[in-house]
Amino acid sequence: MKNIQSELPIFYETAHAELASALEMLAACKETDAPKQALGYFMHAKDEYMHAKCFFKMLSQRGMKVSLEKARKFRFTPPSLIIKGYISNKGFLVDTMKLKNFIAFVYTNELLAKSSFENILNLVGSDTDEGKIISSIMMDELRHHGMAKKYFLNHYPALQPWQLLMYRLRETLQNKGRKFYDANLKFLDRILTPLYKGMAFLAGSMARKLNLNEFQRLGKNLMEISPNSIL
Repeated sequence: MKNIQSELPIFYETAHAELASALEMLAACKETDAPKQALGYFMHAKDEYMHAKCFFKMLSQRGMKVSLEKARKFRFTPPSLIIKGYISNKGFLVDTMKLKNFIAFVYTNELLAKSSFENILNLVGSDTDEGKIISSIMMDELRHHGMAKKYFLNHYPALQPWQLLMYRLRETLQNKGRKFYDANLKFLDRILTPLYKGMAFLAGSMARKLNLNEFQRLGKNLMEISPNSIL
């Protein structure tokens, strides 16, 4: 049970990341006028949708083995893609980035995703059914990385290898930053929630001690009401 509870956030976040990737690729597909490029984006989006479906299924299977209260914390809602920063509230990447930067983003993130899946593969075991699914997903990510790299080098041959490394470093720092923000948000939630509940309990206790008889105005001369009245 302890292992399952530690796995829940991993599968929860990974499912979000894959679904966000699918939406980004679908947006890119709709944006381009090149049929061949549109097909590439579409097939990439299809793969990412399937990956998200797999991870949501793994998440659901683990959610059924924990308490209802625990499972509710990992219930997916579409707005969480924006709240967690997987999709920007300013728009899709293809709308906010130059094409070169967008392709570089795909190039670097597919490789980062493959690295993350290696850790998940070690978690579930490579010989398990889930391990085989994750291994297949890793192959897809490497294929996506290779396609992005091929497109990138064909269209931007002057770009130096160190510049690609800078792209990767930037995305790595942003990913770590998002995880740091999410962890701190959960930490603050653990601290502030008891405080909010305590304040609500205190306010309720005070309200029970109020004399509500003065709210009865029927048949009373309002000019004779004490100026100290709470109304």
